[in-house]
Amino acid sequence: MHYKDLNLLKLLIILNEERQTVLAAKRMNLSQPTISIMLKKLRDQFDDPLFIRDKNNLIPTVKCAHILLTLPDILGQLDKLYSDNMAWDISQLNGELHLLLSPPLVSTLGSQLVKRLTLLAPELTVQCSHWSINTPQKLEMNSHQHFGITYLPMETNKTLMEQEVGSDTFAFVVRNDHPLTEATINNLLPYPMSICIIPGVTGPSKAEQLIRHFKLKKKINLRTSDVSLMTNLMKESDYIGIMPCSLQNSIGDGFRFLSLPPELVPKSYQRKISFFCHQMNRKQPLTEWLIKEIKGILKTL
Repeated sequence: MHYKDLNLLKLLIILNEERQTVLAAKRMNLSQPTISIMLKKLRDQFDDPLFIRDKNNLIPTVKCAHILLTLPDILGQLDKLYSDNMAWDISQLNGELHLLLSPPLVSTLGSQLVKRLTLLAPELTVQCSHWSINTPQKLEMNSHQHFGITYLPMETNKTLMEQEVGSDTFAFVVRNDHPLTEATINNLLPYPMSICIIPGVTGPSKAEQLIRHFKLKKKINLRTSDVSLMTNLMKESDYIGIMPCSLQNSIGDGFRFLSLPPELVPKSYQRKISFFCHQMNRKQPLTEWLIKEIKGILKTL
């Protein structure tokens, strides 16, 4: 069985309308020799001349005229097949959608994203979980409606698609009446300190790397991915937290955010945030919608 190039069929319609290969070439933005090669392939496929030259015009043969009668419907059905595939409607989503978010992003990005999904896809159930050290493996094993968002760097393999969607800055956080007024290195040393860890990130945190680099006589007293634990400690004691600035509106008015000392972290330093899913979902409309929405939400935080 010989391969049939269906893309050539549109040439029959254009040649019938233009009646000259030169005009057909201009209309299709191709060279005249290319049009001649395409016409030869069509003649071979249909075992018919298809067009007979009459002076300067091409006249369709009886067989070609019959083919031209059926082509509009056939090509219309093919176009409809592709257009239906692209006419994605988020309101028709159902079943379960799994979001696996880095813990600091759950109360900010997560709440906004779930709210929009609930509004636009009421038949959908969103299962929102914390990103953990095993999340990349979960995304590799579950391609259907499983998506993850977390901070970088994150080790994954080529099975997963990674798309940068935004960035975040980090700051010291204290309760409003905390005695700390200026976040200098010397002022920070007397107080217990906690850091918001990102599950799955390999190696020590940025804060601990800097403490070691500057040989500060300071210990990180708590590492946790539980934002509520950090806020409770800061509320009830002199604990200082290092948290993403995106949490500023979600943890309440009882806290102050203080910029990290420039000698520790450059003012331009940002932690990138990426979207992850199975490569099979790369071109899916839902994936594209999620990436667009996530980028928009992160810009507002």
